[in-house]
Amino acid sequence: MKKVLSCLLCLCLVLSLCPRASANEAAPDLSGYISNRASRRYVEAMLSYHLWENKSVQKALKQGFSAVFLFEGCSDNMDDPELSDLSYYRVSAVCIVLRLDETGEPVIAYFNDNCSTLPDRPLEYGKWYIEGVGDVGPATICDGTYELYSVYHMGAYEALHIRTSMMDETLEAVYMTPEGYVTSRANEVNIHTRTGNHTIEKAMWSAGCMLVGDGDFSDFTELLESTYYAVHENFFTGLRVGTLTIDRQCLQEELLELYGDQGAVETLLTVSRCAHPDTYLKRCTEAASMEPKTLRAARETTLMTLPCSHANDARAIPVLTLQEGERVEVSGTIVNTGGDLWYRVELLDGTCYVRAEDMEEVPKTWWERVLEFFGG
Repeated sequence: MKKVLSCLLCLCLVLSLCPRASANEAAPDLSGYISNRASRRYVEAMLSYHLWENKSVQKALKQGFSAVFLFEGCSDNMDDPELSDLSYYRVSAVCIVLRLDETGEPVIAYFNDNCSTLPDRPLEYGKWYIEGVGDVGPATICDGTYELYSVYHMGAYEALHIRTSMMDETLEAVYMTPEGYVTSRANEVNIHTRTGNHTIEKAMWSAGCMLVGDGDFSDFTELLESTYYAVHENFFTGLRVGTLTIDRQCLQEELLELYGDQGAVETLLTVSRCAHPDTYLKRCTEAASMEPKTLRAARETTLMTLPCSHANDARAIPVLTLQEGERVEVSGTIVNTGGDLWYRVELLDGTCYVRAEDMEEVPKTWWERVLEFFGG
């Protein structure tokens, strides 16, 4: 349940000052791509957030480029005991590429659920040396949005190069040391494919680069087609491809077990940790306490992951639709940042909310009215 709630409610809630375009009201539906409901709802919520609020992503899409996303812990592989073993397999991430179609709507141009944003052996000291620090493990770049350019990986094949900007090829990263960890800038970090199937140990090695695909090079070719070749006809290095957003918020418990250092994990998640709904909910006001009771929908309405809707916060996503007359038990009330009253509803997947103005008391039966009249 804790894992489900973590994925379900990790929504980025930092308000943006930029105007919102109706074409980007919601992210594409991922029901045909991610089976795990909690993971799917988290990814959809975060894609919606970036389409609304991330200026770098918005700019890249409007210029005709691609927006690439890597969400760790959101692959259906996490439901497989073997494939979720981060000490070996490293296929816990999904890679999603969004582009705008001819009408300006975001569409999925590529999807792969056998990906990783983690180095294979982050605690293997001695492979790298940082001046003034000494031997360190491989670099793990921090969550965030970066720029993508074309490159030949190790001079061998076409790949994607991750940079802070055109003028800065370094990235903020965490390096593990025998004493703990250090933060420093990393460079030469790419997105590339595996040399074989992920079940082959020698094919797993990555010293900080992003791995996309399951050893079938055609998977990676499709990624290049959806990004580089969607803009450029012939391959040249150093050309703009779009943006890359890395989000490991749903994998925080596994990261702590893998790295064994709370500070290192918090540093890695600095950007995506702000996605927690607590940031928004703390700005809401708890209304007067109430006993749980059953209400019915006065009209068709929607249960949301936060006490707000797409009309005023694109990061609140639908849970399910209540038809007129359908009943639900509410456990409390909350006033959101816009001053609107919402009811809290507890479901198996976690807490959700419904607009109070869409709910009404259930009429009492004739027998209940008789008992009430006689004080029963």
